[in-house]
Amino acid sequence: MSDGSSHHAPANTVPGVFNWEMVRKALRAAEEGVYCWDIVHNQIFYTEQCLRMMGLPFHEIAPNIFTEAEKTLHPDDRNFFTSSVRRYINMPTVASSPMRVEVRLLNLRSRGWRWIRVNGLLERDKETRQPTRLVGVWVDITRRKMADMHAMEDRDFFRTLINYLPDNIYFKNRESRFVLANEATAKKMQVPTPADLIGCRDSNFFSPAMSQIALNEERAIMETGVPITNRIHHEIWKKGQQHSWSRVSKFPWYAHDGSIKGIVGISSDVTELVETQRRYQKIAEQLDQRNRALEKEINLAKEVQLALLPLSIPDRIWENPQEGTVREAHFHHVYMPSTGVAGDCFEVFPVGDSGVGMLICDVMGHGVSAALIASMLRGLMEQVANLADTPGLLLSSLNRQLFRIFSQANITMFSSACYVYLDLEKQRLTLSGAGHPAPIVLAADGTPFLPAIPRSPALGLIESAMFRESEIPLEPGMKLMLYTDGLTEAHDPKGDELGAVRVMNFLRERRPQNIREMIDISLACMHHFTRRQELDDDICLLGVEFTSRATPANG
Repeated sequence: MSDGSSHHAPANTVPGVFNWEMVRKALRAAEEGVYCWDIVHNQIFYTEQCLRMMGLPFHEIAPNIFTEAEKTLHPDDRNFFTSSVRRYINMPTVASSPMRVEVRLLNLRSRGWRWIRVNGLLERDKETRQPTRLVGVWVDITRRKMADMHAMEDRDFFRTLINYLPDNIYFKNRESRFVLANEATAKKMQVPTPADLIGCRDSNFFSPAMSQIALNEERAIMETGVPITNRIHHEIWKKGQQHSWSRVSKFPWYAHDGSIKGIVGISSDVTELVETQRRYQKIAEQLDQRNRALEKEINLAKEVQLALLPLSIPDRIWENPQEGTVREAHFHHVYMPSTGVAGDCFEVFPVGDSGVGMLICDVMGHGVSAALIASMLRGLMEQVANLADTPGLLLSSLNRQLFRIFSQANITMFSSACYVYLDLEKQRLTLSGAGHPAPIVLAADGTPFLPAIPRSPALGLIESAMFRESEIPLEPGMKLMLYTDGLTEAHDPKGDELGAVRVMNFLRERRPQNIREMIDISLACMHHFTRRQELDDDICLLGVEFTSRATPANG
């Protein structure tokens, strides 16, 4: 037998019990490989399992793992293995403990690596006590080693993950003592490292009352298995009695057998959030008080605004003695602010002996500012009363005054408007508009139409804007309805707007007999279309009906 070679013992009978063939079968049946290294003659014997681990056939000569480590072992394991074997062989003669070394073995056929544990027991010469033979087994531990490596990677990954998370993550045993924590938890507890928390309880850091609350929670979780999630804790610390707030979740920590071995906790500092919410709550309470006061003022303004509107508008009557007729204008109106005070307004006033002026306005926006502008417009009407029989000039004058007011106040506002002058003597309507919807007119035969009004900008936008007029003849039975866009821009659940055409179709089908019915039917059309009673915008409807009758004979 040459140095470094492997061979097989002859099949002779083993005195006493077994023959060698029986021993070989037993070794082949075992998962471990057996080796015998003759140190004196530097010869080695491997069983078939050892050779299979090395990727060699049974009869091939295999390198000696102890003296030719460079041929069989991983480069990173060679020095460690060689030094471990040497240290074991050179141990004091009294030592008899076995050698155990884990290394990566090269499969000479596949060129892959597998982990083996080399166990060995040293034999010595009886007289000289020098090492003579190392006998032992190889155990394939690749699966276990890979599992350990994966487990180590998982642990490293878990450690890295929880340490980089900003939340506090920790594990406690059944005594509510810390057994694992991340860096964030250590920082919160003001200890140098997470390891300094091991074995500590909450009572080491928090007040007795706070610690007892946490302990009771954790005992309940370990008894019932029911977690707590997103609970806000008011934390009172031992040091300096400082306060903090945390959002805490705790879950049962299960062992492999299904028993609960402790709890897992996750918490995040919400002190700033809670304190901010408290400040906001205080501010909200102050704002609520101010809003209630403002609401009272707005309700008062609403009452004043409604009080300034006429409950009813008196009829305008003109008698023509030459023809023996009496011509009359009958009015009706509806004023519906959506919330509080409104930016819609109207005016009806007599002009001369036979005329009536009708103005309707819709100020941009809602609320107090729009209501103030609406009140201002009503005040400005008194200054332009001398132009009441010429709608274009009246709107031009209103526009200039409103533009100057807005410019001096450095605000951008506007108001749409439509002005109608009704002359009973001449039996005609003169109209002019400022960015406002045209009125709906019902002819004497009940046919609805929109009169043509020259397009002009809204009031207050362009100082030099000009407003032209249009005329339509008055016929007995004719009805006219001025309105703000809260009527025609009302929308249904799909978002479609009502529009003037739908209102006119509704009126054509129901044929109102007087101006009150015309306004009521128009409102019914809106509610039927929107399918609700609440308003999205202010609504103002102002209507007039023209009639003519014979003068009563003198008795």
